Amino acid sequence: MRKRPSGIVIALLLASTTAYAEPLNVKPGLWEMTSTTAVSGTPPVDTSKMTPEQKAGFEAAMKARQAKAPSPRVIKSCVTKEQLEREPFKEAAKASCTDTVISSTRSQWHTKRVCTQPNSIGEFMIEVLSPERIKESVQMNQSDDKHAMTVHVSIDGKWLGSNCGEIK
Repeated sequence: MRKRPSGIVIALLLASTTAYAEPLNVKPGLWEMTSTTAVSGTPPVDTSKMTPEQKAGFEAAMKARQAKAPSPRVIKSCVTKEQLEREPFKEAAKASCTDTVISSTRSQWHTKRVCTQPNSIGEFMIEVLSPERIKESVQMNQSDDKHAMTVHVSIDGKWLGSNCGEIK
């Protein structure tokens, strides 16, 4: 189990440049997030400058990655009341990305992300099951003229307590 210091988000890939209207009905404190990632397709990588051996190695690595069953990853993070009031389970967006909040209620948060480096588009949805449990779904699609890749992340979050202990 990996521990994350304060400031690193529980849910990967979440951010918003739009003001967050209403905080989710979840408890601040120590959260444990279990994420499972599935990848399909090939990332938009220019292989034209690779040697035939490099290109074959890249393609073999992509096939091996897709053949591998997704394995859960568990992280812990301390989420403050202030973070929840600004944006839920937030991670800083890359400079090449623009995020838009589609909807925001006490029980659900939905945002769209568009990035130019690499070209990608995605949606993020957080559903509050109770003040101590959330489910999140992330779907990102990257593409260029020759390749397309889809990344789907399912996240189950559970509140562990109000005291974050050593995790800040």
